[in-house]
Amino acid sequence: MNKIAIIGCGWLGLHLAKNLIENDYKVIGTKTNEKEIDKLNKLNIKGIIFKIDNEKIHGETNFLKNIDQLIITVPPSIKNYKKTIGTLYKLVNDNKNIKKVLFLSSISVYGKNENEIFESSPTNPETKNAKLLLFGEGKFLNLNSSVSVIRLGGLIGFERHPIFSLISKKINNPKGFINFIHVTDAIELIKFLIKSSKLNGIINCVSPFHPNRKKYYNEIAKSLGLKNPVFIEKDKNLRKINSNKIDLKKLFNYPVDNLLIDFNKYKI
Repeated sequence: MNKIAIIGCGWLGLHLAKNLIENDYKVIGTKTNEKEIDKLNKLNIKGIIFKIDNEKIHGETNFLKNIDQLIITVPPSIKNYKKTIGTLYKLVNDNKNIKKVLFLSSISVYGKNENEIFESSPTNPETKNAKLLLFGEGKFLNLNSSVSVIRLGGLIGFERHPIFSLISKKINNPKGFINFIHVTDAIELIKFLIKSSKLNGIINCVSPFHPNRKKYYNEIAKSLGLKNPVFIEKDKNLRKINSNKIDLKKLFNYPVDNLLIDFNKYKI
């Protein structure tokens, strides 16, 4: 049985772990506090306390010696992110049993652009979190193990969608394009990479459906019975993220190919 650990079992990590369990993987999920461990264990995910605070490790590390693959979903918003990543890198590098590492990042590392973006396109992170993620990518791409860096588009699915927070604000960049990925599709890509020993390096994970932001948010608001959004011509960004390195549309058939999702329909 393939043994996988997910460091940082948050929103995406939890949905991913549940899906992997259902597909007969043995999964370990880490949390930074004891209260969350019972929740993981009830889902047949082996919950482990694991936290790095200013290079000091809290919790156990022996689980790294008993896994085949490691998925890293550490949010850049945590305190001392660079030191955490540096310490984690050393731990992973010392455990030669880990055959593959998947580092979950974000398309935010590309920054603003008016062109189509490929994995080979230059990065231009503009926010603190994007700069930290790019640091993390670079660190783990230097591992001796097989490494896939997955640059995720904006994650949507279930109760999660930016329209719920944006509807009360003025939405900028109305002429820009949507670069989202549904959590179901993101998980299918991650599972594909778990099984593949040849696909490594940087991989964009974004739906090939790129509607105009104004049209899309108007349609999603209407479908959810929300008021009409208000738009403002600000922060122009016309980038489209290309994810054709892996033919996701052909491979997974995108259960939400137009991103106008029924939030109750696609469950994991």
